[in-house]
Amino acid sequence: MKAAPTTRAIVAAAVLGAVLAPAAPAAAAADPLVTLEQQTSTTDTVAKTVVVSCPDESWVFAVGGWVNGSTGRVLLTRLEPAADLRSATVSARPRTDSAVAFSVTAQVICARTVVPPTRVDNTTMQGSSIEVVCPKPTVMLGFGFRMDRRVDSWRIDELLPDGYLSQVSLHASGSGTGGALTAYGICHTAVDLPGAFAGVYRASSFPVTGSTWPKLAPLMPNLLGWTFGIGATVSGSDSHLDGFQLRPFGDGLARADRINATSGLAAPRTPARTASLLGPAEDPTLTTYGARIGTFH
Repeated sequence: MKAAPTTRAIVAAAVLGAVLAPAAPAAAAADPLVTLEQQTSTTDTVAKTVVVSCPDESWVFAVGGWVNGSTGRVLLTRLEPAADLRSATVSARPRTDSAVAFSVTAQVICARTVVPPTRVDNTTMQGSSIEVVCPKPTVMLGFGFRMDRRVDSWRIDELLPDGYLSQVSLHASGSGTGGALTAYGICHTAVDLPGAFAGVYRASSFPVTGSTWPKLAPLMPNLLGWTFGIGATVSGSDSHLDGFQLRPFGDGLARADRINATSGLAAPRTPARTASLLGPAEDPTLTTYGARIGTFH
């Protein structure tokens, strides 16, 4: 990730309600206030779990991750910030009808603040949906989930922050034996700056429709401010969310795939393929949502 201009970093830290750490000595380069950390697993056919950590004295503000090399039959099951918000865990599991080697990439956006963010969570054992809410006056800057259910029977198709960034809704489609379905939120206080209004808002992409898989839906470019957590919704039979790519200084994007799609998948920017198994009346749609902070003078 490219280093941010100093003024932009100071604005972002102030908007987060952050108190900066003591300045580095004049001869030393200052640590970046916001970083993007990333780890990728090995490649084989078994279930994968990747842990990615923030640098010392910084906290997880958003979690991202995706599956590399799937043909739609490997499902993302965990995008979980740790309780202490120092790290996050991303997991994926193959269906029993999958024999394709794959890997998993995990991401976190980390920010240095004296006042840490807080994690909230909520779990259902039998339901297909669950919501988690940030306490006022905080807003939700990061989202996550964990599905402890059979991937042959269940799939995640919604991680949807509301328009006020006060809560996030998680939905899993499927049937049969239940298990824990947990939604996570990362909450923090945002404040206005002298002479500026700090806009904390939900951004969205243009809906991506049609019968091509995987689907990629990038947020509109963010020219001033920061992008934190990424959520999304996808519709269409057998479709599921299998990628949330964080780009704090860019657009950010989500990816969706289909269990019965027909060819390989390498990374979030892989060219789409056409699935021949869609019914004539079906028009699957993917929409991405992001938590953003923008400043307006």
